[in-house]
Amino acid sequence: MTKNNEYYWAREKAALALVAVEGGMWAKDALEKFTGEDKTTDALLTEIVYGTLQNLLFLDHVLSFYLKHPLEKLTPHVRNILRSALYQLHFLDRVPKSQVIYDAVRLAGRFGHKGVQGLVNGVLRSFLREKKWQLPTPVLDRLSVQYSHPKWLVERWVEELGAEETERLLKWNNSRHPLCVRVNSLVIDADEYVQLLDEQGIKYFRDHDIPAAVYLPKSGRVGDLPLFAEGAVQPQSKASMLVALILGAQPHEVVLDLCAAPGTKTGHIAELMKNTGKITAVDISEERLVLARENLARLKVKNVQFVQSDATQLELPQFDRVLVDAPCSGLGTLAHRPDARYQKTEESLRSLPELQLQIINRAAKLLKPGGVLVYSTCTTEKAENWQVVENFLQLNPDFVEEEEIPQITGLVKTQHGFQSYSHRTDTDGFYYCRLRKLKQPYKQQQYC
Repeated sequence: MTKNNEYYWAREKAALALVAVEGGMWAKDALEKFTGEDKTTDALLTEIVYGTLQNLLFLDHVLSFYLKHPLEKLTPHVRNILRSALYQLHFLDRVPKSQVIYDAVRLAGRFGHKGVQGLVNGVLRSFLREKKWQLPTPVLDRLSVQYSHPKWLVERWVEELGAEETERLLKWNNSRHPLCVRVNSLVIDADEYVQLLDEQGIKYFRDHDIPAAVYLPKSGRVGDLPLFAEGAVQPQSKASMLVALILGAQPHEVVLDLCAAPGTKTGHIAELMKNTGKITAVDISEERLVLARENLARLKVKNVQFVQSDATQLELPQFDRVLVDAPCSGLGTLAHRPDARYQKTEESLRSLPELQLQIINRAAKLLKPGGVLVYSTCTTEKAENWQVVENFLQLNPDFVEEEEIPQITGLVKTQHGFQSYSHRTDTDGFYYCRLRKLKQPYKQQQYC
């Protein structure tokens, strides 16, 4: 097969993957469905899919200047052929522009009639020939279109952070970041693992705070990494790794991990406990717990029991430590999940703080006196973070916030807890608060 044919198949699969995402599938799942046959094809396919999703609102805005009718009038296949081709023409320097257009027209012929082929050819050639498009002038509109984030979200961030700081965050979300994996010491030492990477000529660099965190600028498929099937590595961001480190579970303790699926942090906790003691991993979704079981088995984790339950109604004996990895808006991880930004709505955020407070209140009852509770989210929303903790502390006077947690570069103190700000510190935007249950309930001093 010639390289031109290889690239054509990559472009076809990319368009099909984008159609699947538009139909409701997550980009990660769509890529797993269409990749795996050829590393060269997979690299271009992944680039096109993630790049198109990362710039979707911008691409649609630009296309509107070259179309006589709204983009929504086209079929999903033709719509995504145009989007993906425009992404390549505007953002990728190393692809031959004539080949991009030729392949797009060929694809349009497969999924439409000759008239559609003419439309695709005309739109793309017109884009190269003359710049009709321009960005909106109002600041909120410009930021939303230029960085492809919903306007309501941009407005929310501008109100909280200001326009300049918001633009930094939007740029971060639209930047490409290397894959981060955690080397699993239950299988292999981190130093030994990077030696394997050296031997196989795989480029990497290590985190300066967490030795087990290894970054892979050109990772390809995660499943192709050395000893992946044997459990040597787990894809996990640095910000996510901090959760288990802040929890600080010790060997032989009993630990509760609420909202645990798919088990990434559970596996890290088990590793830090050296596979001793017992972790009870709870999630409301049996389907997601199945995935957690499979992944933890790969990681050689042996000290976890799984419980399918609603965390707000959970009845269990008390634990030494409890992790509340709360369901949240996920707005701190948009750099790694470009399709997630289009799934969120303002309405979907409103009910989260109440649910989060219910879960942490229930968790408090399952913690032994003197024990540690960590509340964590992967969002920068203060209503889901320190405001939840503030409400919790008002309702639970037998808990105190621990101001001292591992001093790792990039953590910023908030009113309650710490934040890892993605656009400032090269990490996802997580929130962490470590609380301790007093051994003796606090009693307010009475004065005569």
